[in-house]
Parts: sequence; structure tokens; C-alpha cells
Amino acid sequence: MMRVLLTGSGGIVGKHAKRALAELAPDAEVLCNTADLTDLAATTRMVEDLGRIDLVIHLAALVPVAEVRSNPARAFAVNVGGTMNLLSALTDNAARFLLCSSSHVYASKDDAIGECDPTVPVSVYGQTKLLAERAADQICSATGRSLCRARLFSIHDPQQTGSYLRPTLQRRFAEADPEAEFELYGAGSVRDFLTAQEAARLLVQLALSGADGVVNVASGQAITVADFARELAPFPLKIRPLGQNDTLKADVTRLRAILGEYHA
Repeated sequence: MMRVLLTGSGGIVGKHAKRALAELAPDAEVLCNTADLTDLAATTRMVEDLGRIDLVIHLAALVPVAEVRSNPARAFAVNVGGTMNLLSALTDNAARFLLCSSSHVYASKDDAIGECDPTVPVSVYGQTKLLAERAADQICSATGRSLCRARLFSIHDPQQTGSYLRPTLQRRFAEADPEAEFELYGAGSVRDFLTAQEAARLLVQLALSGADGVVNVASGQAITVADFARELAPFPLKIRPLGQNDTLKADVTRLRAILGEYHA
């Protein structure tokens, strides 16, 4: 029986990942992280208590923009330190490791972004994810551990709250005058959206495939933020664009080569 350690199981993607594992690997034993990953001693005890682990799917991270901006030290502690602590705790365990990273490690680019394109994060969140990748890459290379760095592009889910794009838009729709202009910052920005359920399924499939290296995880079908807003809105939007735009759309050639054709 394969034993899979899943971190971040209480998050939006994590909850969907648990369901995807139950469907795609019904015979696997799913072990959910119970330790504060910023605490090395606690993380080590948890891993030791679990015993054999064959695969780690590391989703735990501090993501919300508002939280990262207000407490960047915490973001680095969780996203970078937590990854390093988990790998340190796994020293005597040969488990394969999938690290869920982010498209925010890339710089904006008009063309589709491939895995070999420059990593120039402009946000603190992107910086934390890139540092986590680099640390994991060096640690896993030194210890001979298989590592997949899955760079997840934009996701959304009905259960999201806080400062994410979808719940922010939905709060504004509830208060907006349908006849008035709808101001939208970055309306012309281009993103590659997946539902959290679709994203989780792809991450689990990728982890189970045994792939290593960097893999973009996205739909491969980018749209503007304005069009995303129009799809969600309960009434026709008269969008007034504000602010600057950027583009993060994925080249998913490698993902499709590993998993075959899929429909996100």
C-alpha cells in the first residue's frame, strides 16, 4: 500500500486533493500533516511517528496577498522554512516529493511561459515560492530524492474567501449598481485560470506519475481578468479598466506530455 503525506489538506486545494487521491489512488493511505511546519522539532516528530512515507504532496503555504504583504516574515517562514523543515524531517525517508509552487515565480511575458523561462518574481509571495523551489532543489539533489516542482497558475473556487480575486469580485457584484461602470484594476491582465478542483486533480496526477523537474500546471487557455469577471457576474458588466496590466499564461506542453491530453 502506498503511503502519501499531504500537507495543506485543510486548504481549498488540499481538500480537493484529498478527494482526488481517494479517486485516483483508492488503495493509498493518505496521511495528513498535523505539525506546524515552521517548527522543525514538531515536524520531525510527526514524520517519525508516521513511519514509512512513499510520496509527499506539499501544498501548505501562506498565499493570500493581504497576509503576505502584512507579514512577509511569516510568509518566508511558512513557504521557505516550512519546506526546508519538512525535507529535513524526511532525511531518513526516501519519499518522492512534489512541491506546489506558483506562476508568480515568473516575470510577465506576452507569449506563453515555458518552464525554462526566466524566474523574476515581482511579489513577495513569488519570491518566497522561488526560494522554496531553490532550497528544495538543492536539498533533494544532495540527497538523491525525486523532486517535482509544480508551478500552479491562477485558481478559483466558490469556497474562497478574503483577498482572492473570485471572492473579491463576488463581494463587489453584491454591492454594485448594474447600470454603473464597474471599475476593475488590471482588467486587461491575462491569466490562465483553473478551478481549484481541476488544479488539485492535476497536481495529484502529476505526483502519482513520478515526474520530476519543473512542470507548469494550468489550463493552457488564458483569458483576461475582465473576461473572467464577466463570466462570474450576475449582470452585464460595463467595465472601466484601471491600473497596469501583465500577462501570466502557461505553456503546458510538458504537463500534457506527462499526463496526456486533458480538459481543464
